[in-house]
Amino acid sequence: MTVSSLAQNHPQDHSPARAVNSSNEWDPLEEVIVGRLSGGVFPTWQESMRATMPPGSWRLFQEKGGQPFPQDLVDAADEELDGLARALEAEGVKVVRPAPADHTGEFATPHWRSQGGLYAAMPRDYLIVVGDTIIESPMSWRCRQFEGDAFRPLLKSYFDRGARWLQAPRPQLTDELFATGGHHDGWAVTEFEPVFDAADFMRFGRDIVVQRSHVTNAFGIRWLQRAVGSAYRVHTVEVNDPHAMHIDATLLPLAPGKLLVNPERYVHNKLFDGWEIRKAPQPALPRDWPMFFCSPWVSMNMLSLDERTVVVERQEEPMIELLTDWGFRCIPVDFRHVYTFGGSFHCVTVDVRRRGGAGQYLDVG
Repeated sequence: MTVSSLAQNHPQDHSPARAVNSSNEWDPLEEVIVGRLSGGVFPTWQESMRATMPPGSWRLFQEKGGQPFPQDLVDAADEELDGLARALEAEGVKVVRPAPADHTGEFATPHWRSQGGLYAAMPRDYLIVVGDTIIESPMSWRCRQFEGDAFRPLLKSYFDRGARWLQAPRPQLTDELFATGGHHDGWAVTEFEPVFDAADFMRFGRDIVVQRSHVTNAFGIRWLQRAVGSAYRVHTVEVNDPHAMHIDATLLPLAPGKLLVNPERYVHNKLFDGWEIRKAPQPALPRDWPMFFCSPWVSMNMLSLDERTVVVERQEEPMIELLTDWGFRCIPVDFRHVYTFGGSFHCVTVDVRRRGGAGQYLDVG
């Protein structure tokens, strides 16, 4: 399959408009969920976080789990989230938001206790849309057990308007899930039960690419494959990331045949033979910028509005230069304060409806 044939593979969906319809990362965006940070708290520490979180945050989470984030940082990030919503609306995209929520409440199961939740800022972690189906993920961080409550009014609304709605099995998150005395086959989670974060999956039409990570196990990948059925194929790809958690700062398809990759993490895969692959430039974030959850490579965590339009952080000038040279129109939006809380444009959104249908874009042999 050549780049030109990929670029011409634009399946059109002529059926009546559906409330939920999205099968890839680049068809024209019509409706999107944008998260909220207000009410968010530091995560309650669990040892599996050590595999993915910056070492500078370990003690912070241990000491402040369940306590609100600094209000000045929250206000700055929420202002940027509101700015993103306005920018998307200016492009003709319908924007919906989760319900306001207070994540400070302590909760427990018969097996463990959490000092609070986290936030509703990163819906991509929790929700994945495959065609006309929206799926809730069984996340492995205990503090995120009830994160979906903020999105429940939206999910009920989509269901009432004809969408399919699936919830993965609620994980017990007992100690058996978490590796002790090191990692299980290199990972912080075992195969005790299915767990995954939706952000470890990337959609390419009828093919879905996923990475194993410290929050996504093989059991969870098998569950998703069976849930979406034989119309879709789920492919596990290797990455060079010892702290793997979420694939969208490792590889990001921006249009059919155009793949942006992290030069430090991407491992060649024949699935992308025929695609034009470009390496993301080094992030422009200052070294002293506060980052509680992730590395500066969140700079490549962008959102495509269509095959030619990408939302990018305003101060990532090397990225804007690369994308412009590649033929994209860039919509610059201030987002560095959102970076602080572990994500960027792809993380804080879920593309609920894109104009188009599923097609085949990968060379699966």
